[in-house]
Amino acid sequence: MLDISLCSILLDDLQITDVTEFKRRNPRKKAYESRERYARPNFIILLLYSLLLAFIEVGKTRFRTSLTIMSTDTPPPFISRMLGMFEPAHIMTWAMSHYIRVCAEAVFKNGQLFAPITQTRKLRDEAFGRFWIEFTSSRQMSSDPNNQEIPEPVGSSALIPPILRTASGIVLDIGPGTGTQMPLLTSPAITALYGAEPCKSLHSAIREKALAENISPKYHIVPTGVAADELIPALRATGTGVVDAYDTDPRAGVFDTILCVRVLCSVPEMERTVGELYGMLRPGGRLLITEHIVNPWRRAKGSIVGRVVQGIYQVFGWRWFLGDCCLDRDTEAVLRAVADVDGGWERVELERNFEWSVMPYLSGVLVKKGV
Repeated sequence: MLDISLCSILLDDLQITDVTEFKRRNPRKKAYESRERYARPNFIILLLYSLLLAFIEVGKTRFRTSLTIMSTDTPPPFISRMLGMFEPAHIMTWAMSHYIRVCAEAVFKNGQLFAPITQTRKLRDEAFGRFWIEFTSSRQMSSDPNNQEIPEPVGSSALIPPILRTASGIVLDIGPGTGTQMPLLTSPAITALYGAEPCKSLHSAIREKALAENISPKYHIVPTGVAADELIPALRATGTGVVDAYDTDPRAGVFDTILCVRVLCSVPEMERTVGELYGMLRPGGRLLITEHIVNPWRRAKGSIVGRVVQGIYQVFGWRWFLGDCCLDRDTEAVLRAVADVDGGWERVELERNFEWSVMPYLSGVLVKKGV
């Protein structure tokens, strides 16, 4: 069913239910013409938004189909592969609809006429938070293997469980979003979980998920990004003493495991951020990743068409509407290089998947050298 909240806002603002009735109450021609001129732009907005929602509903169906196509790393037939190039467009317009609605609420409902200009960051964060809650609701997992209501993950989501289930010790979960991956983090081997999530509109969903999975006592929400100058003070503020050893000797690190699931695409200054995460890993600590990356078009399994399409989406607003997400980051090169200060990682187990697509994935484990 289409979401008509924005439609309701615009119709309430117009307050028109019948043109004949309006003419009767407003016999003066000039008054009617003035009202008509005012109403027409809003009806145009309403029409365009309705068309956008219809496109998104069709896109959701196609998106579920694309997940089935991407359930294997084997390239699909040529036609399916080409159609798959357009799947991110459905995701982008889905996110765009939330941004339009949030802006409309600010202007028409709250009377903040210039909010889309003066409060851009706030509106973008709110819109992305709403989109992400809706987007991930169809990808919920369960820690109960007998739960038949939740389907098995497919596509890139199928890469995540085998990796995250190996997490242990003190764990940093970067950008947990709505807690979609939390059912994979219920192992007794995990002694403490810290979820660094700067989007505060998602915090209530995280708390609810932690309660549902019975890990609330050891799950701590950290309301910041992962930059060390923000994260370390926020960790101190938790009062758990998790950074005491780090404060004494930074080489001691903080975390036994750091989780990066679809987050490195959107962190600012990725090279610096990854370097700081590496510094917060304890000796022998592990970095577990599942990230979409730039299409490796120079490789045999890569696609030059996929790489070009990535650039097109970037130009047409993917990053703006999708929470600063970038489709064209060479995440693997950054991850491998960050350990050069210590002579490299002790062990690197990475593999690429879906290299033929617009959203290839890199997944695996990197282990920091011990003392």
